[in-house]
Amino acid sequence: MSSVRRPTLALLAVSAAVLACQDGTGAAPSGDRVAVSVSESGCSPSTVTVPSGPVTFVVTNAGTETGEFEIVLADTRVIDEVENIVPGFVVNMSTRVDGGTYQMICGNTQAPKGALTVTGGAASSLQPNAVVDQAKLDAVRDGYATYVNDQVTDLVAKIGAFTAAVESGDLAEAKALYAPARIPWERIEPIAELFPDLDQAIDFREEDFDGGVEDPGFKGFHKIEKVLFKDGTTDGLAPLVAELRANVDELKKRVDALVIDPRVMARGAGELIEEVAQSKMTGEEDRYSQADLVSIDANVDGSARIVDGLRPILTDLDAPYLAKLDAAGKAVEEIIARYATTDGGYKPFDAITADDLKLLQARLADLSELLAELPGRLGLAA
Repeated sequence: MSSVRRPTLALLAVSAAVLACQDGTGAAPSGDRVAVSVSESGCSPSTVTVPSGPVTFVVTNAGTETGEFEIVLADTRVIDEVENIVPGFVVNMSTRVDGGTYQMICGNTQAPKGALTVTGGAASSLQPNAVVDQAKLDAVRDGYATYVNDQVTDLVAKIGAFTAAVESGDLAEAKALYAPARIPWERIEPIAELFPDLDQAIDFREEDFDGGVEDPGFKGFHKIEKVLFKDGTTDGLAPLVAELRANVDELKKRVDALVIDPRVMARGAGELIEEVAQSKMTGEEDRYSQADLVSIDANVDGSARIVDGLRPILTDLDAPYLAKLDAAGKAVEEIIARYATTDGGYKPFDAITADDLKLLQARLADLSELLAELPGRLGLAA
């Protein structure tokens, strides 16, 4: 993934009229609202203090590039985030935080990080969901957690085979295993991205680093992809594939211990499609291997799995909305299927015709905007 993505139509509809006042000290004013500006220079203010419990961050992008705002726990797990903030726009992020110390990522992951101090103890428990029966929602969440754990287990196995091929110097086998090894990762990106240190080490692209392709921080999938497919060699990759394998093993440990927030699950369905619509329709994700359609299909699969888990709830809650989701998802899948190959893979990204590319972009935008409504319809927006 890219650490900062391009804006979507849904984001462009956000009003820039929402502003908040702050006393300039970084302490949250009355009403537990705190204003933070993000930019390529980091956070302003750079330190913030709030009481435990509910808080709304009023985030202004004061930079020149599309940016993000994340609250990250000391163990590098994302607590909450808002992405794709267009320069000059203001977005409210309502969340709940326990007492402790956190980092704030402002603008992008390369910018200086801010410090968030939360006074008091544990935040009061969330109110029972007024829209969906909590027990049903928890059951869906638990089913999704099982799916995520299965995908991470598959990821470990596929990375093992892929890295073994690289280490043995078998260039043809390594290239053949590259795209399949990415499928489980792409299906569960909303969960993997909860750990920004691993996300950066495993899946960031060259443009996410100041030094580009030569930056020492550029590692993981896409550095290995570049060497395999552009340079045409496995030489020098042994340290990189060993690090990739270790990072994937670490991801499994963290996911095994993770209790997934239903909000993360609900938002994840839309985030997967949003990422495809923003950054994968240019062919820049897997630019050297041309395997973008494999990644795109995996993102669509991961999103559909969340919707399928919620299907019984959505059937009772809003069957017409579910029908729209199904129709929009089918429209996307129909175009992707045109480029499937007989061996279960996909044609290179540059095989997509201009007309199909334009149509797929439009259908992805439709699906993305529908999925953006999902958390709110489930009572999970805040």
